[in-house]
Amino acid sequence: MKKIVLLNDSLIGGGAERITLNLARGFLKKGCEVHIVLVKNIIEHEVDQHIKIHTLTDDGVIYKNKFLNKLALAKKLKSTIQNIEKDGKKVDMYISNAEDMDLLGRKLKLPNFYIRYRNSMYEYYVSKFKNKKGLKKLYHKFRFKRKFKKVYDNANIITVAKALEDDLINKMGIKPKFIKTIYNPFDFEYIRKKAEEDNPNIPKVPYIIYAAKFENRKNQKLLVKAYKKANVEIPLVLIGNTYTKSDKEYLNELKKLIKELSLEDKIIFPGFQKNPYPWIKNAKLFAMSSNSEGLPLVLVESLILDTPVVSTDCPTGPSEVLVGDLKEFLSPVGDEDKLAKNIKKALNRYPEINDKILERFKLDYSIQEYLNLL
Repeated sequence: MKKIVLLNDSLIGGGAERITLNLARGFLKKGCEVHIVLVKNIIEHEVDQHIKIHTLTDDGVIYKNKFLNKLALAKKLKSTIQNIEKDGKKVDMYISNAEDMDLLGRKLKLPNFYIRYRNSMYEYYVSKFKNKKGLKKLYHKFRFKRKFKKVYDNANIITVAKALEDDLINKMGIKPKFIKTIYNPFDFEYIRKKAEEDNPNIPKVPYIIYAAKFENRKNQKLLVKAYKKANVEIPLVLIGNTYTKSDKEYLNELKKLIKELSLEDKIIFPGFQKNPYPWIKNAKLFAMSSNSEGLPLVLVESLILDTPVVSTDCPTGPSEVLVGDLKEFLSPVGDEDKLAKNIKKALNRYPEINDKILERFKLDYSIQEYLNLL
């Protein structure tokens, strides 16, 4: 029996956390012993009882000093691993799914340690420094790149989209020890089963949906503007949550925009949904408006549930999901007019969702790709 340890920041209600749980379920199905180690004791998802959960802290903070805190977290992680291995069986593979764990895993020189490269760091890099100028900009860019290279140079890296390999090597200048693309794993059977659960809060009328954390990167403001321009009768449902002060500020700005556009009666905020699948399955259309992604889970999940999808063609992922006849429903990032046209077009006519384009996202396929690395 292989022993697999998945490393994450927490299990808040986000996409990265769902993927960690998908991986865990997939390894369980292959007969592996599965552990998830979290920096923070925050769990908002349903967790299979056979998955062993370990937490390093309640909130990620042992010391206020960042340097001392990293040292303390590394020590806690080391002792947690020793506890996992107390039965005499070593861990066969570590998979990190969070930046803090990427750093801690490299610091501890964990064997068979793989980093899942999840989002375009180049896009983050560009946006982070676009408003800085002169020597200050050069200094901060140098520090950021040095820190980034310290973690990812000579590392074993799994990218979740093919375009991220180019992002990492050619744009960020990283020289990994090993790199391979393995698409995010999706448990089709689990998703379809969860989608059948009853939820009395789901609108009885047709609706458009977007499920994402409320933040600038997900750009719900663009979707609201495009929805206004599309001038469709059916309501828009925005599922999501806020976790930081900036998230809350963004949500307030979004609601202010909705009021300015006189859309208060047409846009629904159900809040965070532990099980979003019935909402997605019953939607007439899933519309995504992100500025950047890794490999967007919600696009694949919507297609699995036979829900039509439109999306911005952001880096990275959507163009690797919406292929063939579906690629016409991609629109340039920030283009509300094109997104509005695609919303109207998709509601009027959408191609058949071919199962063949979804094969590469199946759970068994992805998990076997990981096990082949051992």
